[in-house]
Amino acid sequence: MPEERGQGRRVAFADLRRPFVIAHRGGSLQVPEHTMEGYRMAVDQGLPVIEQDVHTLADGALGVMHDGTVDRMTTSSGNVADHTAESWKRLDIDAAVTLGGGWPDGLRPPLFDEVLAEFGNRVLLCAEAKGSDAMGPMTEALDRHGIDPASVLLQSYSLADCRLARSRGWDVVWLGSTDVARAAAEGIGWIGLDAALVTPEVCARAHAAGIEVACYTVDRRSERDAVVACGVDAVFSDDPVYVAGDAGRTSDLFARRVWLPGMQPDTGRGRFSADGSWSPDVSDTATSTLMGFLTPPDPAAFTLRLDLRLDLPLDRRTDRRTYWGSVLLTTDDHPYRPPDGPSPGVDGYLVLLRADGDLEVHRVTDGVPTLLASSPAGVRTGSYAPLRITVTGSDLAVRAGTAGRVLTVADATHRPVPVVHLGSARAEVRFRHVEVS
Repeated sequence: MPEERGQGRRVAFADLRRPFVIAHRGGSLQVPEHTMEGYRMAVDQGLPVIEQDVHTLADGALGVMHDGTVDRMTTSSGNVADHTAESWKRLDIDAAVTLGGGWPDGLRPPLFDEVLAEFGNRVLLCAEAKGSDAMGPMTEALDRHGIDPASVLLQSYSLADCRLARSRGWDVVWLGSTDVARAAAEGIGWIGLDAALVTPEVCARAHAAGIEVACYTVDRRSERDAVVACGVDAVFSDDPVYVAGDAGRTSDLFARRVWLPGMQPDTGRGRFSADGSWSPDVSDTATSTLMGFLTPPDPAAFTLRLDLRLDLPLDRRTDRRTYWGSVLLTTDDHPYRPPDGPSPGVDGYLVLLRADGDLEVHRVTDGVPTLLASSPAGVRTGSYAPLRITVTGSDLAVRAGTAGRVLTVADATHRPVPVVHLGSARAEVRFRHVEVS
């Protein structure tokens, strides 16, 4: 998705090429949401717009947090509105719970004044009034800090809030509304919709009235492509680097224990381990997680290599065949939700390494797998084994372990298949040293 970078100079929304990406909550799939540390990472990654959710606190200060309570994001509980600026800065954000690993303890939720002091006039800000008493103080804070109105988009679901912002000279996004005529009459330049409600007709009506369209929340490129085709001008994303198209690498960084762009749950997000591996969530069914950061140099012909380890629970009472690790290669990043699904739009190939040692290759069409071939792999549980998958224009060749034979499947139904998902069923499965070449 094309963007302009506005760092190092006075920035303005008018300078951005459409459509552009807004780092929703700073990019909450990758960073601790609404923290100064998370915002800094977003800015360091070159993201031009960061979003804030702003509440009025008990003493009139403005706190930044999405929820109306502090329960989800901090080690405390209670209402946001009951805090003062002093007690707000004593709250402890538990990044280990919200993201797991890679972030220090002791993160604090910011005050809106802190955000403006550090990022105002340097980064584009998109701030939402989270209560009926917030918009007025927000505009006063912006004025107090000397923030250029060209660098700010305010947001609210309330038409009264939107009117207030416009009366004070600030551009605003009217969230949840498709009333283009009313927005135009009020001088409101943006409407903001749930992505599921975006249609070409809505965008065309808005553009004819001189109104731009933002939508929320778009985390997959397949979703992005759909709303961009409809004509949106901006998308809010919890994974903005990935959605912007700037998240490409050929190997994992699991040992750093940080969430990479495009690393998203199909069914679960998983966790990192001390041995430098990543594991899907252990489940009685099957799980899958998108590894959107992996980008083959040639998406039509590549080799994926990784180390895979299966550990079975001591109290297992079922067939070892029901325990497996999986690699799914798909044509795009639609979520895969095995086995109950449905997983519409998922086309590709599923490779299973079962705990009984069998290796299988399935073709997946519209989320439904069909077995193409299987072979004993001779891989033992409880230790790492190499897995190699080579994709060409005409077939797939898969080898598990160092002694197993290559299982070749002559099938070119789905090409290219550059998108990687990792998963498991019942067993604890660890992946490490993932790379594509």
